[in-house]
Amino acid sequence: MPAGKVPKNIESQLTGKTLLTYWYLLVKSEVTVRELTREMNFSSPSIATHHLTKLQSLNIAEKDESGKYYLTKYIPVGVLQHFIRFRGILLPRMFFLAIFFTSLLLLSLIWMITLTPGVFDRILFIVFCLVGIVVCWWETYRLYRLKIL
Repeated sequence: MPAGKVPKNIESQLTGKTLLTYWYLLVKSEVTVRELTREMNFSSPSIATHHLTKLQSLNIAEKDESGKYYLTKYIPVGVLQHFIRFRGILLPRMFFLAIFFTSLLLLSLIWMITLTPGVFDRILFIVFCLVGIVVCWWETYRLYRLKIL
């Protein structure tokens, strides 16, 4: 499956409480029916079971012998398209750009305070800026294609 492409059958079924259940599983990585019922304020365990079974039928979640459900794959659907799963944590895509440009600012300030900028420093600064510009424009194009803007 190409990056950013989600099969229509999964996208159309991951809505409402099922999407919230999926999001909860993304954050917790494993969950029991009782825990999901309590945390999502479902009126009965059968509602939690329904949503977990739906995730199982989409081959997104599995149930182990102890009754715990866990995710088997990450599907970027809806608002989740703007997040990256990094070591079990959901991070906004723009988080990395914020880190990049913050580092760029700090480095340029350190250079300007401690050193007299030379040719190498200026070239390095231009390269950092060009990388940031390319990444920002790529994200803008990607969001435009998704018709979110």
